[in-house]
Amino acid sequence: MTLVFSEPVTPAGTGIKVYAPSGRQVAAEVSARGAVLTAPLTASEGGTYVVLWQVYAADTHPSRGTFDFAVGRRSDNPYSGLLGLPQAGTATPLGLALQAIARWVHFAGFALTFGVVAYRLLVRRRVGFGRLVTAGVGLLILAEPLSFLGQLASLSFDGDTAIAVLGSGFGRILGLRLGAALLAWTLLATDRAWAVLAAGAAMAALDGASAHAFPQLPVAGQAVIAVHVSAMGLWAGGVAAFLRTPDTRFARYAALTFGAALATGLVLALVHTSFGAGLFTSEYGAALFAKILVVAGAILAVVVRRRRLELALATAAIALASLLAALPPPL
Repeated sequence: MTLVFSEPVTPAGTGIKVYAPSGRQVAAEVSARGAVLTAPLTASEGGTYVVLWQVYAADTHPSRGTFDFAVGRRSDNPYSGLLGLPQAGTATPLGLALQAIARWVHFAGFALTFGVVAYRLLVRRRVGFGRLVTAGVGLLILAEPLSFLGQLASLSFDGDTAIAVLGSGFGRILGLRLGAALLAWTLLATDRAWAVLAAGAAMAALDGASAHAFPQLPVAGQAVIAVHVSAMGLWAGGVAAFLRTPDTRFARYAALTFGAALATGLVLALVHTSFGAGLFTSEYGAALFAKILVVAGAILAVVVRRRRLELALATAAIALASLLAALPPPL
């Protein structure tokens, strides 16, 4: 059994399972070479075989799928029910939902931690923001086990897959992000804002490493995503802190961070939809179009200086960004 993908992949768990008409699993150990997975088969039965595959892309996103084939004639197979499982993007609906929720929790935590710390540095006040920052760090820590569950739900809940997830590139990034969150928590006690923001920059870089890469230019794409995550978090967190402690210097800060988020978001949208060609032909495009509408509303809220509405729309934009990060781009 040889499967050829459109980009290099890594097997998740066993990678390929092939069920014979009798229900016996007949695929041997999988070997991976770039975009090709191969598993020898030990079977002699005639009838319908069911194939289940699950892999990680180079950007750590999980994918799974099923298909069948027949030898000689079609027949019943105890695992035929796998063929009718619903898909959402390249994962199960539950897996996609948990991935999106985990990313939303992570991005919200990023905003409340590093955006609020940046605003505190801007206005030079050391008190009044403790609860926001503590809630942010808590969300950053909570996001990682949720993300792990999302990966398992996107693939399969079994021991081999769990071990494979933890040992994969995703597992390493999960551990590093958790470490960065705990480091930020520790640095908060030192009251050194720049050190905390440095931990935020490292976390944004990790977010870029686990996001959709640009075709042929993975490093450039990951750098743009890191800047986008940073700018979006600093903007949204800054708005939340401003509502608690208003300051006239916030207008310039908001313009800078929101402008950077807008510019990098536009680059990502153009690249991942081939300059708009995939905007109305995929689930990714539909989520992106919804985000465009929300961002347009946020721009209007900025113009009319409705900061509470701006924060609500920033929260919605983060939720849609979380969904976009979980969905596969059309191109």
